[in-house]
This record gives sequence, structure tokens and C-alpha cells, in this order.
Amino acid sequence: MSEEKPGNRVTINAAFLQEIKADHQQLKELLDHLRQLSSQPQAIPNHCREYVDLLEQLCDQLAFHFTLEEAYGYFEDALESSPRLDNQACALRAQHAELFVLARDMADGAAQKNLQAVPHCEQLAEQFMTFDKALKAHESAELNLILAALEEDLGGGD
Repeated sequence: MSEEKPGNRVTINAAFLQEIKADHQQLKELLDHLRQLSSQPQAIPNHCREYVDLLEQLCDQLAFHFTLEEAYGYFEDALESSPRLDNQACALRAQHAELFVLARDMADGAAQKNLQAVPHCEQLAEQFMTFDKALKAHESAELNLILAALEEDLGGGD
């Protein structure tokens, strides 16, 4: 079921929103698991295959996550209601590819390294933590963009 908002700008599809919610939950669970393992790099050799698998799953999940975000069109909705946010939206959209490449390189590197060696594990854990920080900053900036567009669309508050 779809519901058209006034001005014909936003279409809400309950099934699609459920898919976005499920994607966010899966991504959160994956990241939480990777954070847990990365916080104790000395334990990674005991979970070597699992860690590599999680990084590969992260690549797949990020590709899906970014595709959903772009397909949902919230960037376009933000620009429609506030063209001044165009540069910020374009920069955030470009970060999708950059973040995906970082995740892919991390997964490829993990698959090729000897994760039985603690120094390699520590390096990989540090690389993941740097990636995680960048992803958090990106997601926060996306949320701020949406909120700024909504605020302008609604008239700037009380």
C-alpha cells in the first residue's frame, strides 16, 4: 500500500520501509559483532574464519544498504525541499562508494593475511575501527541532512 503526501513528493511504501528497517538491523548486528571482535584483536586468531566471513558479509550488506538509501530517494527529497543542501547531499552520496571500497579492501586484505599472527590481527582491528568511525560519521551526517531538509520544509521550527 502506498500513500501519497501532499505535493506528490514522497511516496511511502510499507513493505519498502520494512525492508529498510531490516537492513538497518542486519547492518547494526554485523557491525556490533565486528566491533566486539575488533576490540580484542588478540582473540581474532581464534575466530579467524569468522572474522573474514563477517568482513565479507559487511561488504555485501553495505552494498545493499547504500543501494536502498539511494533507491529510497531521500537525497532527492532533501534537495527538492532545500536546494542549498545539494553540495552536502552530493558529498554524502559520493561517500557511499568510498566507504564500500574501504570495506572491500579490508575484507580482501583479511582474506589474504595470516590472521593467526597477532600483529596482523591488531592491524586489521585498527583498520576496522577507523572504518567504523568513518561510517558512523557518514550515517550521522546523512541523518543531519534529512533533519535539516525537514526543518526547512516545515518552516524552520516553532
